[in-house]
Amino acid sequence: MKTLAAFGRVLRDLVLLTIVAPVREGRPRTAGWPAGLRALLVLSLAVYAALTLAVVFAAPLRAVDRLIVLSRGGLVPETGAMLLIGANVFALALLLTAALHLSWWAKLLAWLLVTSVVLYFTLGASVDPPTLLWSGGGLLVLLIMIVVRWRRRYAWWEFVAVAAALAAALFGPTLTSETQRGVNVDFRGIALEGTLQAMTSMAMPALFVAGAALAQIAVSASFAGVSSSVRELPRPVIVGLAWLVPLAAVVTVVFALGDAENSPLGWVGAVGVLLVIGALATAATAAAGRPPAWSDLDEDSTALNYLVALCSVALALVGLATIPLQAVVPLLHVEALQSLLDGYNFIARQDATTSILRMLVGGVGFVLALPLARRGRPWPAMFLAAVFALAGLALVRLLSRTGIGAPVAQVAGVLTVALLVIGGWLLATSRLSRQGAVALTCGLVLCLVYPHRAILDDPVSAALGFTGMGAVLFGLIWRLLTEGEITRGDSPRWPMPARVMLYCASALLAVTSTAYVALTRQSGGDTDISIFTDAGDSLLGTPLFITAVLGCIGIAVARQAGQPR
Repeated sequence: MKTLAAFGRVLRDLVLLTIVAPVREGRPRTAGWPAGLRALLVLSLAVYAALTLAVVFAAPLRAVDRLIVLSRGGLVPETGAMLLIGANVFALALLLTAALHLSWWAKLLAWLLVTSVVLYFTLGASVDPPTLLWSGGGLLVLLIMIVVRWRRRYAWWEFVAVAAALAAALFGPTLTSETQRGVNVDFRGIALEGTLQAMTSMAMPALFVAGAALAQIAVSASFAGVSSSVRELPRPVIVGLAWLVPLAAVVTVVFALGDAENSPLGWVGAVGVLLVIGALATAATAAAGRPPAWSDLDEDSTALNYLVALCSVALALVGLATIPLQAVVPLLHVEALQSLLDGYNFIARQDATTSILRMLVGGVGFVLALPLARRGRPWPAMFLAAVFALAGLALVRLLSRTGIGAPVAQVAGVLTVALLVIGGWLLATSRLSRQGAVALTCGLVLCLVYPHRAILDDPVSAALGFTGMGAVLFGLIWRLLTEGEITRGDSPRWPMPARVMLYCASALLAVTSTAYVALTRQSGGDTDISIFTDAGDSLLGTPLFITAVLGCIGIAVARQAGQPR
């Protein structure tokens, strides 16, 4: 009974440390907020809940509601379409109101992005040219707001004014159009589809970060489970598990080596990329002047995740922001500018461009993070080193066309072998301390768990009626519950009201794109959010996994330094 009670305490700690603690620490704290800001948060959460319910009950809603035809032949429930349109307007108003209090480039980018969405919506609705004055007037009011509120403190009425101007720009042309009244066609579906193409691009950073949620859970659960087991379980059980975990790791590696799906080039790529990451991680810890510590592995990566995701999709966001220019340049007959835009669009669409951009994000970020490492925080540099190396391997795979890569299962296999070899060497030389054994066990458990992090995706997706939707929805909800800490900071460049509104807008953009896919049952194309969450799992989740295991190795080895042979 005592052993069962101990396992119960381990399970309790696992839930508390993996789920409850991140949610408790990550929720927004509204004390001291300016007037109106708390209401925006509550309204955002209500809209978010409605969109989440639309995802869960998409199939029944499609069965009972009137369906609106989209431009590509798809169908969307009328109630869902109105909810999506309203959520889009709300999210855009939050985004632009937040931009009023940010740097000049954020103001310009936000206004251009909103202008692009207005063009998508109004042109998709086939309105009369004179009615476009509504759009022009609304966008002009938004531009005036940016100028008038430059360097002013947040006021509650700003959101109201921005939302009213945005609503006029979006809905004024369609509501006053004679074409709309004279043609028996519902243009809402056409306008919605075009708008969601733009909105999905704006939601990409949030979708990338949501895609890494399962990776974060796997890392946290592995560490919490091992540490709690060591603390709560009886010594005989701990000894038994200490032998069982390496045995399970050996069996897993043997099966992986015999699996026909694991190609030799995959093993080569995994070894190569881990050697590069290991070398750069060693340089980061050397700059820190100390070995890795448990505190490094507990460091909050939310801000870094968003920064990497935002930089990695920068070309897509800039391309979206240039849509107003693409509409105006042909009228100006400036061939040089038209050629520049065409060249940019061509380069941005190349597959190699994505890998090169991610390499630059990781490589430049690694260099910029070295001063932070010298101040005792090596983890960001280690993480960015992994981003750089994995993107480099993806570029080699693309250019060489050899099929070389680093699948997660094979990366986990190589790391497992490294953990077993290092553990065996430390044990054989009597250098394996208690802390070293705990660190190596954490690494082994993580290598065993991580390849199966999406095990619940298939049954949940089957219940929702759409492949991949379970992991996406979980990631979005997890990020909403755990990222509120980003709203607590305050500085002249990133004031707290802007942080709160960006937090709300980012969450709404991502869940709106998800609800659109669920309600329309469309996969593939520009609005397929599973593409972006999978990319986020690869871009952010895999580096987190690798650096966590390398950190465990560093802790185990470093703790032996100075001990006698």
